[in-house]
Amino acid sequence: MKNLSFSILLMVSLLLSVSCKDADTVGITGKPMQLQSVSPTSDNLLYPGDVIASFAFNQDVWLLDKSKITINGLNTISVAAVGNQVLVNVAALAGRTYRVVLEKESLQTLDGIVSTEDYELVFEVSAAADKSSEAINVMNFLEENFGKKLISGVMANDSWNINGAVWVYQQTGKWPAMNGFDYMHLSSSASGGWIDYSDISVIQEWWNNNGLVTCMWHWEVPLYEGSTDYNSNPDKTSFDITQAVIPQTYEYNVVMQDMNKVADYLMLLKQANIPVIWRPLHEAAGGWFWWGAKDVESYKALWRMMFDLFKEKGLNNLIWVWTYEPVGGNDWYPGDAYVDAVGRDNYKNYAESVFVDELELLKQLYPEKLISLSECGSVAPIGKQWNAGATWSWFMTWYDYDRTSDPSSSEFQKPDHIHANQEWWMEAFGHPDVLARDDMPSLK
Repeated sequence: MKNLSFSILLMVSLLLSVSCKDADTVGITGKPMQLQSVSPTSDNLLYPGDVIASFAFNQDVWLLDKSKITINGLNTISVAAVGNQVLVNVAALAGRTYRVVLEKESLQTLDGIVSTEDYELVFEVSAAADKSSEAINVMNFLEENFGKKLISGVMANDSWNINGAVWVYQQTGKWPAMNGFDYMHLSSSASGGWIDYSDISVIQEWWNNNGLVTCMWHWEVPLYEGSTDYNSNPDKTSFDITQAVIPQTYEYNVVMQDMNKVADYLMLLKQANIPVIWRPLHEAAGGWFWWGAKDVESYKALWRMMFDLFKEKGLNNLIWVWTYEPVGGNDWYPGDAYVDAVGRDNYKNYAESVFVDELELLKQLYPEKLISLSECGSVAPIGKQWNAGATWSWFMTWYDYDRTSDPSSSEFQKPDHIHANQEWWMEAFGHPDVLARDDMPSLK
């Protein structure tokens, strides 16, 4: 996908260069060329694959001498000048550091001003080459757009559908870019049953339309040993996480059976080449789920057990998101090696400045991670948040069960919503930096 996009940019650049072939004869009377920004920066952690290195200047620039544009000291033909940007395509390999240089006299402005200094950017590529090519494409897209564009998202109604996204589309004329799914009803999933997680058709269609997929797991366990009723609330189950990480215990057998079952369902998505933004064991520090009710170390051990098991099974299509909660939140962090991104769930109608402060705190705690508003409802308008400086990677609004449970009902047509009504979504999509699904490239 990126190679194709870059090829188009390269063609445009060549056409523009031809149309301005006499630019060097213009009198040298223009303003000096100045570099304004580069992307990616040394702060970005990128995954292997095609990476577009971008140099943005204070005015339109043209390629004067391509032989003076290098990647790690070697010449490249994969370069284009489009408007005020110079774009260099880097075929990035795992574990490498790349230095892209636009040497002096490689560029000129329309007024004939020639560059008089070297411009360079340096970035590193993760050694984690154990992700699928599609997951790498998604990670690179998220990294490249973090702080520049905000990806819109909505949660499925209850578990396994795009009802919320359909409702947003009917109210605004635009699809959210991301849809969330939940394996909450794992104990009920069966072929031909009322819910069947092996039927991935709804996710396939969403991904084929360039939508991003995120999955979570409201992990329900038996109320007690031998029970056929399930819940995730620690007040309703005696399930003990401290025992769940000890082999041969009842709890250990339950979690291993459940994790293997979810892994099998996720494997269906891997086999369909669908990457998943995977957000398990969320909001642990809040204490309202069994996995966060007792012991920090047991929680982190369970996270790592899941991570290692899924890796052993070959699930390389997952982008792992850990969810932060303020009360003792950082103590529950599983570790950089087990997390790709950090999420924050918020349902408070705080002022925009509060969201800015939360994001800045998370950036300080996890400087090498993407930061998202992974769940939200009844929060400040997202465009106002963004303008104030709350530049999340993505946001995902929660569902209103009564509003979106039945797309054929009259209730489904109403514009109000307990978490994000029509007005909220119109404000979001009215912001130029908020991405809808139609704004998404193919990341296949």
